[in-house]
Amino acid sequence: MIISMRRMMTTSHSNLMKKISDKPTERQKVTVTERNLLLAHGQSKKLADMRKRLQPDLPVEAVALPGKQLSAGLKPEVATELNKARTLIDTRINEIMRSFPEGKQNKLFSFRFGSVDALKTGTIKAAFMALGIDATLVNMKMIAALDFHGNPVKGH
Repeated sequence: MIISMRRMMTTSHSNLMKKISDKPTERQKVTVTERNLLLAHGQSKKLADMRKRLQPDLPVEAVALPGKQLSAGLKPEVATELNKARTLIDTRINEIMRSFPEGKQNKLFSFRFGSVDALKTGTIKAAFMALGIDATLVNMKMIAALDFHGNPVKGH
């Protein structure tokens, strides 16, 4: 009896397998073209470290406004002081930018200090105060009311 039950099960099982194998299965092929990272760009310190080792160290520079030079009507001593101040401001901006994580430098800088353009269009005195630069390094009385390019700032 047990043997006959086993034969029935195997025959019914084999019949079922034949029925399944007789029907062609229609499966759709799926291709994945989008590749998302598992972690966001700045969330993994280990991945950031590997990225730094693979990429050459390029210094981060302050965004320069192309084509804007010093104002032409400045006295030579004012132009000299203004150039010193410009160098100090650019150096400080670059130092701050390098302290932030790669890829988030501009955003974090603008959260804390405002945009680089806004700092450069305001007065030299305001830029020195915002960036924490010692005002005694330049003659602030001569250039306090000027902007980064030597133009007088209105409303000062």
